[in-house]
This record gives sequence, structure tokens and C-alpha cells, in this order.
Amino acid sequence: MKKSLLTGTNAVITFLMALLGFGTTGCFMKYGAPTEYGVPYASFDVAGKVTDEETQPVENIHVKIKSKRPGWFLLDQYTNEDGEYHVSFACDVPDDSVDIVVTDTADIYQGDSVRVKVDYDRSGVAKDDNWNNGKGIVRHDFQLKKK
Repeated sequence: MKKSLLTGTNAVITFLMALLGFGTTGCFMKYGAPTEYGVPYASFDVAGKVTDEETQPVENIHVKIKSKRPGWFLLDQYTNEDGEYHVSFACDVPDDSVDIVVTDTADIYQGDSVRVKVDYDRSGVAKDDNWNNGKGIVRHDFQLKKK
């Protein structure tokens, strides 16, 4: 009795797993070609410059790059002596835009933020690679006002 119950239960579980497995591997259309189930990804290159009202570079401004998805934080850094920031990273959930937030930890300049559209360069991606979005390129300069 116990053995037949286990055999029957195993058969039902196997059937359900096969049914769910086939149900979750659907195809989608992306870039005009059918794709298989997977996770899209891209590398990102985010850069820009922070200056003051007299177009002089501002050093040590905190730059935070965030996803537009609530609670998703991508990366942060500080501007160098030329007021420039440059961040490269990989992301397995590419966005069509990112938020860039700049704040002055020295409290001399007013902070600023902007949502920037991501331009994707797929020139280095194989034609049949439907999950690699390529390189997401974001460029934005800020001009901060003194408090």
C-alpha cells in the first residue's frame, strides 16, 4: 500500500514538473527574432562632468546611478579633480533609462537629479544573440548652483 501510494505520488509530481517546465519556457519576440526563455543583460557605460555656474569643474561630488525600479541601486562614485565621473558595470536587468543623482557632501552646492534615456549599442553583439542588449551608453553633465 505504502509503495503504490509513493509511486502514484511520484507520477503526479513528475507530471506536474513536466507541465510547469514546458509552460515556463515560452518564446518571445525581441529584435524581430524569436528568443528562448532567459535573462537579458547589458554592460553599461555612464559618464559625465559636474561644473559650477562658472563652468569650473567640481571635485568630490557624490554621483549615484539608480535604476528606475523602486529600491534598485546600481552604483555610485565621486567626481575626480576635473569634475568627471565614469562608471562601467554589467547588469542582468537592463533599463531603458537610469536616474543619476548628484549631491555635494561638503554642502556648498545644491544637489540635482535627472532621468536619462539609455542608448544601446549592439554593434558588437552577434546577430543571433537575442539576450545581449549590447552596451548601454549614458552621458550627462551637471551644472550646480551654490547654496
